[in-house]
Amino acid sequence: KQWYQRRVRGEQLKDFKSHPTMLKETLVCMLTWFVCASLFYGFSFGWSKLSSNLYISYLFSALGNFIAFSLTVPVCNLMGRKRAMLFFLICGIVSNCLAMPDLKLSDTWSLEYVACLIGNLSISGAFGTIYIYTCELAPTTHRGMVMSFSSSSARIGSFLGTYTSLLYDITDRRVPLAVFAGATLISAVGVFFFLSDTTGRRIPETPRDVELLAGKNKYQEVEEGGKDEKV
Repeated sequence: KQWYQRRVRGEQLKDFKSHPTMLKETLVCMLTWFVCASLFYGFSFGWSKLSSNLYISYLFSALGNFIAFSLTVPVCNLMGRKRAMLFFLICGIVSNCLAMPDLKLSDTWSLEYVACLIGNLSISGAFGTIYIYTCELAPTTHRGMVMSFSSSSARIGSFLGTYTSLLYDITDRRVPLAVFAGATLISAVGVFFFLSDTTGRRIPETPRDVELLAGKNKYQEVEEGGKDEKV
């Protein structure tokens, strides 16, 4: 049984080589998971650097997470998976850029603080959306493997994000904000150019379905004499 499981996993890995669309989408999903986790945990462990009242900061952070996760499914249904993903990522980019100027709004509130709250809400929404999006992009036969790859990349991003937030203590605060904004921009470009929208589309069951849904007609198979052949 263990030999059979190893053989099946080996065949699944080979499918990524023979089905380039599935490989491309998996890599972009891994990148997006990495970025979302990096920003999510970077924000979570960085509130002490933005406000003197740590309890209020984390209270607003938790409220933002609750709102974002509650809105994820309605926004996905309203805008579609791809547009919702891009919307949350672009909001994250804008919020990081808005946090760079030194502008006091009041004695206790600054533009950086407000922008980071919006960014936390945006990246929480993006994190929730990418869970849904990845499951619908990956074929049934490889969904567990794709989700494992994506989750593993998120775990790497989660601890790198916390270390990136430490740059607040040793360099200008605009440096970590620029790093987060740049990483989010790269992820948004990857989603825009390389991921297809899964809204209202059937879920692929095999790697061949992924290619066919991407318009790769060379993977179309017809049954002739009991055998499948490419046409």
